[in-house]
Amino acid sequence: MNQPRTMKRLLSRSALLMTAASFLTLPLATSAFAGKEGVFLSDSVYFTLDRVLLSTGAEDSSLRFTLDLTNNSPYTVDFNNYGVKVIDANGYSYTARLSEKANARVKAGDVGAFKFTSELPASVSSSDLKVDIFRWNDRSSSDIGALSVEAAMAEAGQSAQQQAVINLKDIDSTLAEDSYVTAQLGRSYKVFKDNAWMVYTEVVLENLGTSNVKLPDGLETSLMDGKGLTYTATFTSGAAPSLLPQQPVKAMLAAAVPVSLDTGKLDLLFSPKGKVKSTVLGSLNVSKTFDVAGIGDKTAYPPADANEDASGLVINTTWAAASKQPDGLHVQANVTLTNTSDGILTLPTLSGQFQAVRSSVIVSSSDNASRSTYLSPNESTTYRFSGILPASLGADALQLVVLEKQAAAAAAAGQQGAAQANAAQTALPVAVTSLAGAGSGGEVTSYASAQDYTIGTVMPISSNTAMDSNVDLSLVEMGMSESADFGYKTIVAKYKLTNKGTSSVTLPDFQSELTNADGYTYTGIRQTTTAKTIAPNTSYVLSYSYMVPGEEKADKLALQLYDPNRMSMGAYKTAVQPIAETGPMSIYPFNVDLKDFSVSATYSKDSSYAYRMRVDLDVTRQAQVITDANFSSLSFEVVDTEDRVLSSKVMTFTGQGKILSGIQFIDFGNIRNDQLNSDVRIQIYEVVTTPNGDAKRLLRTLEP
Repeated sequence: MNQPRTMKRLLSRSALLMTAASFLTLPLATSAFAGKEGVFLSDSVYFTLDRVLLSTGAEDSSLRFTLDLTNNSPYTVDFNNYGVKVIDANGYSYTARLSEKANARVKAGDVGAFKFTSELPASVSSSDLKVDIFRWNDRSSSDIGALSVEAAMAEAGQSAQQQAVINLKDIDSTLAEDSYVTAQLGRSYKVFKDNAWMVYTEVVLENLGTSNVKLPDGLETSLMDGKGLTYTATFTSGAAPSLLPQQPVKAMLAAAVPVSLDTGKLDLLFSPKGKVKSTVLGSLNVSKTFDVAGIGDKTAYPPADANEDASGLVINTTWAAASKQPDGLHVQANVTLTNTSDGILTLPTLSGQFQAVRSSVIVSSSDNASRSTYLSPNESTTYRFSGILPASLGADALQLVVLEKQAAAAAAAGQQGAAQANAAQTALPVAVTSLAGAGSGGEVTSYASAQDYTIGTVMPISSNTAMDSNVDLSLVEMGMSESADFGYKTIVAKYKLTNKGTSSVTLPDFQSELTNADGYTYTGIRQTTTAKTIAPNTSYVLSYSYMVPGEEKADKLALQLYDPNRMSMGAYKTAVQPIAETGPMSIYPFNVDLKDFSVSATYSKDSSYAYRMRVDLDVTRQAQVITDANFSSLSFEVVDTEDRVLSSKVMTFTGQGKILSGIQFIDFGNIRNDQLNSDVRIQIYEVVTTPNGDAKRLLRTLEP
């Protein structure tokens, strides 16, 4: 057998045959083959191999190629005189079948294209294969030449693909001879949805024929696990799509599976309906398509169009945290979309779902923030999801599933047009992230990314939020105290809002969260009542309280602020301020200096006792900030050696009985005889009224 030559120029006196593999029939001129491998019948008659496609399935492979016969001679060449087969490195040969009818007689000056397909073992490699051409000699044959499959694929920049090649005529005999469809896998996801565990698998289908074709009803798709158990898979669009010739279409298959399914051993099978155990027309290995990212991992957002390699969007879970609280495991995650393309992209409609990987537990979450429909180049937007799961779960057993709302009856074939506009909507998975390590500090936390901040200074606020640009916002005070009765701590933060404008503005409605260095997040509760507006050139103080675990040190906190649309206003590093044991007590905008005090017991005529506290106070303002009846109050509590509160007295900074500078008396009544004790102490708290009750911040402990 003659060896093929590289076609740098046509050589004379060569009796070689050259073949090519391709999906398309191209009129090829001699000059177009510079560098190609080739074999000639004569100087002007040759075969070429072009755009070979090797598809590897789970159980077999398929080689498809087009043999182009170029006839530049003055005579007609009859392809019936020649035959084609595929051979491997060990000399084994495989039948090459014509996949499309063609005129065997190639006229002078024409190019004849002959499309072939050959079924091969699954383990075959392109480097092992050659397309062998032979001549029919009466009842025998003689080899003419063979061409390297690997060389043809390399010249075209192609590589082996995992594809299933399905002959639809095996299902429906009325279809044309060239009714071949290829199936190629995209990504797969295992998701608990609609009270069942589901495997969703993206497939790209392409019609290799020359006319429209619809997948026959007799074609069944199934998933088969490592135990040989099969699970019927159906199209999420509700029906098999119609396919235009040589136009790839992306679709999604879904199959209900058991929670214990091992995705490491899973195949997608195509078979005649009811014959999945006996007849497999094509198969694909699904195991390697499951894409579970880690926190911080960036992945390409799956494109909607089968003709696109990427959508231009990048998705990643930038931060996640999980903390066990009395009502369950609180889980939070931030998912960011970034436009890495050069054009403006439409944002998808996303929702989140936290799922336990080994049990049927999910919590759905939505980010209802108002955002633009489009994302400009290099811009990002962040979705924030949260939920409460059973306290027995741990973060290592959780995943975040991001779902995109799509049309349930998607116009996959592009035939329905406007009729699809009112199609029902469904949510399909686009990303799965493992939350292993959430809250452990191993990932990038909100604290690490927050900007440095000094209490009392104006906070830099993001310009793309609903915050009025005429309002300056600053954190002026932050303290923490512990509730001995309930075992948790309370952080109270005070914000000063200053109206720099020339007219009154509505008091901004913003949300506040504290996140520690380990990623645990605590939501702020706003004081119960507030003013409606802020007058020009004035300031107003607003208080928020945060309930935190007893072990929280609060020495490294990120203060995160959001506008009513859940758009981030900024994140600032801060910490609680220590409680001063001496000197003035700060209750912004007031300073209360306790110059002297004494405590004594008194007896009343009704046979009850009371404690009387004599105090000498100096009350001053730190700043000219408006305070009203909604402002904080001071609570004085008498506590015995057993930490029992015997009596308390609340005083305010406004209205009747307000705290004044100078000497005044505070009476604590209703003390029983057995509660009299010379070792009592006085604890002074700042009290902020919130929808969840009074939040208290310890200011001073007085030992008489």
